[in-house]
Amino acid sequence: MKKLFRIKFLLYLLAVMGPGLVTAFADNDAGGVATYSVAAAKFGYQILFTLIPITVVLFITQEIGARIALASGKGLADLIRERHGVIVSLMMLLLVFFVNFGVILQDMSGLKSALQLFGLDYRIYLPLLLVFLFIFLVKSSYKKTERLFFVLILFYLSYLFSAVLVKPDWGHVFKSIVIPQGKMSFDLIYTSVAVLGTTVTAWGQFVIASSIKDKKLTANDMKISQFEVVAASIISNTFTMFMMVAVAATIFTNGLHIGDAAEASIAIRPLAGDLAGILFGVGLLVAGFLGCAIVPLSTAYMYSELFGYEGSLDQGLQKSKFFYGFFVFQIVLASIFVMQPKFSLFQITLYADFLNGMILPVIFVFLYRFANNPEIMGKYKNSKMQNIVLITCGVVVSLAVLFGLVGKIFNLA
Repeated sequence: MKKLFRIKFLLYLLAVMGPGLVTAFADNDAGGVATYSVAAAKFGYQILFTLIPITVVLFITQEIGARIALASGKGLADLIRERHGVIVSLMMLLLVFFVNFGVILQDMSGLKSALQLFGLDYRIYLPLLLVFLFIFLVKSSYKKTERLFFVLILFYLSYLFSAVLVKPDWGHVFKSIVIPQGKMSFDLIYTSVAVLGTTVTAWGQFVIASSIKDKKLTANDMKISQFEVVAASIISNTFTMFMMVAVAATIFTNGLHIGDAAEASIAIRPLAGDLAGILFGVGLLVAGFLGCAIVPLSTAYMYSELFGYEGSLDQGLQKSKFFYGFFVFQIVLASIFVMQPKFSLFQITLYADFLNGMILPVIFVFLYRFANNPEIMGKYKNSKMQNIVLITCGVVVSLAVLFGLVGKIFNLA
């Protein structure tokens, strides 16, 4: 009987799986890989202490966002417009647009760097990849697009193999995750907020809600969806650990300095072998492509909801012209910058992700208000404990942002 239950549970999980897993791994986009690499190169194993609290913040916020979408059947942008009016919605989404555009620049820059790593001319192959991406999204359904994302996620295993090949001190790794190492500093706090901002994203809240709508999940799928979101958060941040370990065990240990993830891939090769460096580069290529798909889609979802247009991967170009048009607008605009020969990923990596971290408390406020509204949530509204945890996360993140910002402005060590 237990075996039958487990088989049914597994089949049900496979049917529901998607929104939580794709959103969590999309947070590990090229910008994320760059930020994790730079952070690990600067602080080594010390930065690993951020993983557990950031994972907790990730699955708490993603679970609440998914629960709101399942209970209401609406996206976050829809609810903000309905409950707070067009002016507040427009201000909020303009802010998110600029933050998201910074992330798109990161992802496209990462894709460009990865192509250069493998000796491919980005002037040819980057436009080809972006055109392929657009055609695939237009011609495919949500289900087919989700399958493509699943295939891409498998390539994140390259970071696991890369971490194993560098032969780190795993005892020290796990100790650093649980017990903070070294001294606290303003620069460490600033970098930690950037790591948080690339892992727990504002756009992630919009894309998970829209994915749930596209997948046609309902409140009946609540429990299994909550399980998927929590499991996906833990799994994706485990791969974040592998990225950081690969860099800390090689680049930091040997006192080298890097500017981005592509430089990390190059620097790892003489220290841990060509295969470790190549695998790190493959991960960057996939992360860049995945990010170039999901982040512009999240913004397109947001603005389609805001202005009342159809926005779905199941609708096709004819019914979702604004949705796909906004996607293309972001890609073309980012390409104008990224195609410049001297445009560097490192120029924006930590700054863009710190800005993402800065706006998280605003997102937390909306999550709190909607998750406690009985008209929206019904029996699925937040419990007292969930509110305590969410408020605690908001306060801690706000304080970290404040200290990080003060340290950066006044150039404090």
